[in-house]
Amino acid sequence: MAVKKPEFRNKKFYYRRAKWEGQGSQTLQKLLEDAHLILDTVGKRTFEVGSGGEIRGADYKSNNGFYLQVASYVPGEATSIIDKDKAAKFSSVTAQNAPQGKDYLDGDVFAYIEGNNVILCPSGARESALERYIWEVLRACDEKDIAKSFELDKVAKASKLKMIKDEGVKEVDLDTSLYDASLMHLDKSKPKVSGIYKVVADQIGAIFSKDKSLSQIHEKENLNIKVSIKFDGREARKHLKESDFGVSGKKRLEKTAEQIISEFEKDGEDGFVIVTGANNRISSDEIRVSDSFRVKALGKSLSKDSAWSRLKEYHDRLNSDGVFKQ
Repeated sequence: MAVKKPEFRNKKFYYRRAKWEGQGSQTLQKLLEDAHLILDTVGKRTFEVGSGGEIRGADYKSNNGFYLQVASYVPGEATSIIDKDKAAKFSSVTAQNAPQGKDYLDGDVFAYIEGNNVILCPSGARESALERYIWEVLRACDEKDIAKSFELDKVAKASKLKMIKDEGVKEVDLDTSLYDASLMHLDKSKPKVSGIYKVVADQIGAIFSKDKSLSQIHEKENLNIKVSIKFDGREARKHLKESDFGVSGKKRLEKTAEQIISEFEKDGEDGFVIVTGANNRISSDEIRVSDSFRVKALGKSLSKDSAWSRLKEYHDRLNSDGVFKQ
């Protein structure tokens, strides 16, 4: 009996805000609408992204906002297939080329842009594929000055930010794999919270530097780094008569929390918990403006019309909730 393929999938939708230096009254929606009048074939909307891969503006439309589908794939790349026979002792895994005139899709990103508000749904491809596509489109249409500083800004929930501001910060917990931490690059001119992980990973590497089997940190180590930055309440109680005791420490905690929030989701860094002064725990998943929707499936991808419809629905909900005015 054939296994019925899922008709719908639960997919994460995210809100981003487009920004660049000297933005003024220009909007990303208008820039993209104008650009796609010039880039009127898929060939003009196809860009190389390294390692043989390409991204492409597969489809778009303008209708009270700009709808976009960005596809990611490697031209000419085969896919792997496996024999179905479960009675066999072994299953053969082989490569199968795409049909003539086709390429296998790695993934895509669906987006709805209204003004500078961007609602997106990654499906197999990373969110960065959309940002890279917009950057390439701006450059292709001689908007290089905008492309230089263009980014899709992450927006945190105002209610959670208010809670942190009102209650203060008592603890910040960070969590990542040891291997990921070892790969993180610390930009000394622009220190980021991720640098904490990098420092710890470097120290672990230094401790085992003379051990040939442990001197290098490998992808399959299956070890996590947990870093906790916490205000020491017990020590504070010993110094109640010192009005300035711990003040700078609390300020450092609050600034650390601010850094984390401003960087959340960049480079996949979203494993954090902020504990407020009232012991409320705010996780990375709770602070981001996002939601899940059921979208009609299309093989490993999604139905374009279903995805676009849900994106507009989420946009309208956020608009009615006043999120765009934050």
